[in-house]
Amino acid sequence: MRRFAPWRVRAGLVLLALLAAYAGLVGLRVLYPIDRTERLAGLARQNGIDPALIASVVRCESRFEATAVSSRGAIGLMQITPETGGWIAEQLGVPDFAADSLYDPDVNLRFGSWYLRYLLDRFGDRDDALMAYNAGPSRVEGWLAGVGDVFPETRAYVERVVRGLPVYRLYFAFPWLLRITPSLLI
Repeated sequence: MRRFAPWRVRAGLVLLALLAAYAGLVGLRVLYPIDRTERLAGLARQNGIDPALIASVVRCESRFEATAVSSRGAIGLMQITPETGGWIAEQLGVPDFAADSLYDPDVNLRFGSWYLRYLLDRFGDRDDALMAYNAGPSRVEGWLAGVGDVFPETRAYVERVVRGLPVYRLYFAFPWLLRITPSLLI
């Protein structure tokens, strides 16, 4: 029986560990996709928001699918309804708003990140703002006033967004991780 030299065993173990770590990074990228990091970071700076929060909302809303449409008619990366999009366009002074513009990732991210900042300011609490992003501000105001119970789907939504924050913070802190793992987004 042939014995391997100790250095070969150690080298093999190091190689296996590196392969396992890389497979873990690829798996993380599958579970927590990301795209348009420079745009997200710029909008985060512009709106004073953690870029990881925007990215995690996008993941929960559309999994970074720009053409996503919900059963309630919300459109694009951050799933903005045409009505909310029209209101945001008025607030931002965007003339001639058309609902189809919400399919444009740049418009959608600009509107969605501005709206998220608006909700953070309005509610003063991240989780309440996320509930409002999901269920609507007036509904959250009612819940906060003791009218009705928070929808289980809304609670789950907030938990999913919050659970994604550490991963997206890792991506923004170490952008080279995104360069060494393949994007599985089309």
